[in-house]
Amino acid sequence: MKTSIRISCAVAFVMLIGGWDAGRVPASVGNAESVEESMRDLSKAILAAYERRDTATLKSFYAKQPGALFFWERKMQYSWEQINSTMDELVRFVAKMKLTTGEFRAGGSGDAGWFAATFHADRVTPDGKQFSSDGRWTVVAQRINGRWLIVHEHTSFPMAER
Repeated sequence: MKTSIRISCAVAFVMLIGGWDAGRVPASVGNAESVEESMRDLSKAILAAYERRDTATLKSFYAKQPGALFFWERKMQYSWEQINSTMDELVRFVAKMKLTTGEFRAGGSGDAGWFAATFHADRVTPDGKQFSSDGRWTVVAQRINGRWLIVHEHTSFPMAER
């Protein structure tokens, strides 16, 4: 009886040690997705949420860290709180949106990833006005508790030609 208890305790201990960092899956293990593929998937999920005007999902992609730094939509936005309120305004001013990426690059390693892309946005306002714009988008993400979350973002639009 004592032997089976010892064996059970040893097995439980080995399982505990083996699962100690279970929430963290290195990109190079087995068939795990590469960081570059993860970044491509993250960008697609973000764009899809924008097109649905789904601010709850959009907000879920951010790490919401104090002191975070974001440069967003022609404005100098600095904190998560400012981005949070700006996203809420998005729903009021855009009735329909179609986003298409152009050139796309991604990389990173371990729990840090990034992507940079050009994009084209077609937007329709609630009163039916249509407009288009082209821009650039860069995201730095960190894998936190098994999820890729945005820790820095920068979007920019070229100046209008005169």
